[in-house]
Amino acid sequence: MKTRVLVPLDGSTLAEQALPCAVTLAQGLSAEVVLFRAVWIPPDALGILDRVALELSELLDQLEAEADQYLRERVEQLRAMGLSARHTTRCGPAAESIVDCARQIDVGHIVMSTHGYSGIRRWTHGSVAERVVQTARVPVLLVRAREEGVAKGWQEPMLCRRILVPLDGSDVAEQVLPTATTFAEKLDSELILFQVPIVHVYGWMTGEWFVPIQGVLATAEQDAQAYLSEVARRLKEQGLRATTATMMGSVAESIVDYAKANSVDLVAMCTHGRTGLVRWTLGSVADRVLRAGSTPILLVRAQ
Repeated sequence: MKTRVLVPLDGSTLAEQALPCAVTLAQGLSAEVVLFRAVWIPPDALGILDRVALELSELLDQLEAEADQYLRERVEQLRAMGLSARHTTRCGPAAESIVDCARQIDVGHIVMSTHGYSGIRRWTHGSVAERVVQTARVPVLLVRAREEGVAKGWQEPMLCRRILVPLDGSDVAEQVLPTATTFAEKLDSELILFQVPIVHVYGWMTGEWFVPIQGVLATAEQDAQAYLSEVARRLKEQGLRATTATMMGSVAESIVDYAKANSVDLVAMCTHGRTGLVRWTLGSVADRVLRAGSTPILLVRAQ
């Protein structure tokens, strides 16, 4: 069965910034690209339609026809690039329609853009990307859209030479590895296993922690490196290129800083099944990485 990559679009050039990632993924996985658009009239707009005597069914038909034409043009462009591509539209709220479509046509990945100023792009009402991450059963690749990137177009595939994989030592976090290793194998990418050692210091009010703190930090870093080296060894046995790295500091900021300083093309990390975005230490690391960084992020929902 052919792998499918679902790409939700809303008709904007910002949303189209997800297409280079989708093209790269489709080429590497020999996947079919399915372009998707949800047609929906928010409930608070229905009163306006009544006042101007517009027929809801006629308006929906018009919106669906416009969406179909827009997606058809993009599909033709993808096919001209040698890709297998098709499109589909659904009537309903965006997030729910995306997840339902992904389930019904059995897609392997969802690739969509997010808005730069809020981290998670807001389409119509609420955060569509966040709700898709929370409920989709397949990995979601989020691309941070930028106003300055609009004019560049999307026909140039994204480079994916280095994939940063943050791990916290747990089995939950390691659930990202099957997807990350598939990407690395198919896209010929290097995997960088990354950890920010977390140190819990007790009894610091006595003032006695100042002497041993450096030793505690060194031990935490050594433990992290030993763990990452063991995971890297297993990956190398599979024929993959894998290196390791650690950094002291705030988890999210360290991920962003390392990715920026080391030309990382993709960050791949696990999310928590209950809330969509996994919480390491304080707050949502994945959300903060997305807001603060410019690197695409692949989120795999933990089971």
